[in-house]
Amino acid sequence: MLTKIQTAQDLWPQLASIVFVPRTEKDYHRLSTLRSDLITLIGNSENHPLVSLMEVIETLIEKYESDQELMERETWHSLSMQMLARAYGEDEPEYTTDMLKWVNPDYEGK
Repeated sequence: MLTKIQTAQDLWPQLASIVFVPRTEKDYHRLSTLRSDLITLIGNSENHPLVSLMEVIETLIEKYESDQELMERETWHSLSMQMLARAYGEDEPEYTTDMLKWVNPDYEGK
């Protein structure tokens, strides 16, 4: 196993610009371009030697997209909570259905 690790260490400087964890939009686009190039090169060949590289690149891209989506959801949630806090102060009364002037006949109380 140490021999394989040594080989990886020797090759890594050449591979690090191809296989990396994307941290920015620019990194993401670089990996997306690489994925497109790999798809073109590999085509439908399941036995191509670079299939596993394409799978690794795809996994890195999916992780970045998932992280971005999570951050966006968290940002929207935080913004929503800030806007609600701004709209309703601490001294805001508790509103009940008895206070309604017009009742929606289609409301099922859910």
